[in-house]
Amino acid sequence: MRDAALTNRSDLFNYEAVEIIKGANSVENGVGQISGGVNLVSKAPKNRDSNEVTLGFGSDSYKRFTGDFNKVVDENLAFRLNVMGHQNTYAGRDEEMQRWGIAPSITFGINDTTKATLSYLYQKDENDPQYGVPYYNGKPVKDISNKNNYGYSNLDQQNIENQVVTFKIESEISPNAKLNSITRYSDIEQKATVSASKGTFCLADGTSPTALTNDNRTGYKNCNVSSGSTTLSVPNNSYYISGPRGYYRDTHNKQFANDTNINVQFKTGMIDHALVAGAGFSREDYTITTAGYLYNSNGSSAGSSITTPLYMNVYHPDNFWHGPTNFRKTGVAEGYLNVYSAYVFDTLKFGEQWLLNLGVRNDYTDGQYRSDTVSTTTAAVTRGQNYKQSDNLISYNAGLTFKPTPATSLYLSYANAQKPVQNTASRGCSQTITNNAITANSCSTDPENAVAYEIGAKWQANSNILVSAAVFRNEQDKVRVTNDIPGQPDAKLDGKNYVQGVEFGLAGEITPKWNITASAAYMEGEYDQTKVNGSPNIDFQKGDKLVNVPKVSGSLWTTYQLNDQWQAGYGLTYQGEMYLSTRSATNNLVQQVKSDDYLIHNASVTYNYNKDLSFQLLGQNLSDEKYYTHIRNNGWAMPGEGRKGVFNINYKF
Repeated sequence: MRDAALTNRSDLFNYEAVEIIKGANSVENGVGQISGGVNLVSKAPKNRDSNEVTLGFGSDSYKRFTGDFNKVVDENLAFRLNVMGHQNTYAGRDEEMQRWGIAPSITFGINDTTKATLSYLYQKDENDPQYGVPYYNGKPVKDISNKNNYGYSNLDQQNIENQVVTFKIESEISPNAKLNSITRYSDIEQKATVSASKGTFCLADGTSPTALTNDNRTGYKNCNVSSGSTTLSVPNNSYYISGPRGYYRDTHNKQFANDTNINVQFKTGMIDHALVAGAGFSREDYTITTAGYLYNSNGSSAGSSITTPLYMNVYHPDNFWHGPTNFRKTGVAEGYLNVYSAYVFDTLKFGEQWLLNLGVRNDYTDGQYRSDTVSTTTAAVTRGQNYKQSDNLISYNAGLTFKPTPATSLYLSYANAQKPVQNTASRGCSQTITNNAITANSCSTDPENAVAYEIGAKWQANSNILVSAAVFRNEQDKVRVTNDIPGQPDAKLDGKNYVQGVEFGLAGEITPKWNITASAAYMEGEYDQTKVNGSPNIDFQKGDKLVNVPKVSGSLWTTYQLNDQWQAGYGLTYQGEMYLSTRSATNNLVQQVKSDDYLIHNASVTYNYNKDLSFQLLGQNLSDEKYYTHIRNNGWAMPGEGRKGVFNINYKF
């Protein structure tokens, strides 16, 4: 079952497993899975008693407690409770993160042919928003500390409340048939006040970082800012503030969903079948209220502008708002999205060597979106237009597996994915036309489409280790692009791009004492077309490398059991360079900008005092590597977490 789009996944305390689905595959989880998805398996009661608590302390004010308690009340009733409390500051910076959660669940008929599980999850997060530091042309701005915060610490905050109720029934109708039904209601609210790091950074030498263009190959310009006939000369060492500051956003999302399927095993002649057929429904409603705090008492703006500029010191910012603070609502947006689904999967087994997997899914989506504006001076509401959207989407996949030996599998697979113009309740479509061109989320545009191909092999080298390799290609052959042909306002599905590569994996026990999990991937992607067919304009992005795709990436985690009590572990994470920019008419003579690669080293030492009590010391980013994530090129990026250490005490009883 697919969660609501705004579900908070900041902590995994209530998850048993995390499964990655790579490439286009909306047949598995529904519309929108253009590039893959993540399946989170929630914890549920077990048929044995167990209790486990973990207490952690570390650098950067790290404190964490988790508890997992499972109790079998009688032969048909079991109860499980998971709890979590967490606090830390971001290593290398000062942003604080706090959260706590509780997740009780109860199963009736745990040892019966029919069992029902009722579960509840509550999690609350209180965080400092993270916008990081200015980042231009693939690098942070020179001489600026990664600790700098250009927001307003006395205003900026992020509060999230996540509530989910789930009821699941599993019934063994016969030895060869099983019925599953899951019903879920979620209520998620996120209230955030943010101050984005937008504006002009005038450095000590009187220059300001800017995007590379055909006319500017240095990436720096003077510190003048112009708007209409007004020009502002920003002083040296000053950050001229612009963009949303003290911006408030309250997002409230509710979802009701059900998915019911039957799992049947049978034979037709010499062929064994494992058939799954099901149907589902999801209703998602949301409301977004936008507002601001930087207003005078009469509702006029108290923020920075070119005529009344506000500054911070570039190198030592005073990130405290000293001006008037008056809350003023600016808008309300509402929307809903209904999804009706039906699907069939079949795994056909031909003897001991051949398997054929087939699947088909139909999703019908029906959505509506409206955005109203509110005057900050009079509170008058200007009602927006209702935009409606509906689509009928068909997804499918097919896979063939050959097992030359019981320990070896060779496979090939093909799948598609479709993404409607309104993919979630909070992403409405519109029909706003500017200069005879419509925005790329036009309500009248058909769903986007992608296909994925994969050929691979898996080898169970022995009973405890698995080796895998795959070659893959993910093509988006119908990408929504703005129509720039005069007189043809509708957006078109003429865009095309692809990602392809190879991936290797290794997981299991090399020896009874040596355990390893490793993966590596090489990927490349390219834009084949970003303009509509027949466009009068040059497609400058054609042939550019796809952005945000690391060419080489890999990870490793390995442990070695030194003796009955001591274990040592080591891990690394590598991310290669990735492209951050594409070309246009103003920078088509400039090379695409790339980020730097980085390598993170981690290690652990574990001491098992006895079978119930253990101690673990974790070191993360041991070399204190400087790297950046969440990059918005020619804007800002978040410095990666610096070196930190954590000491955990784990007790089972």
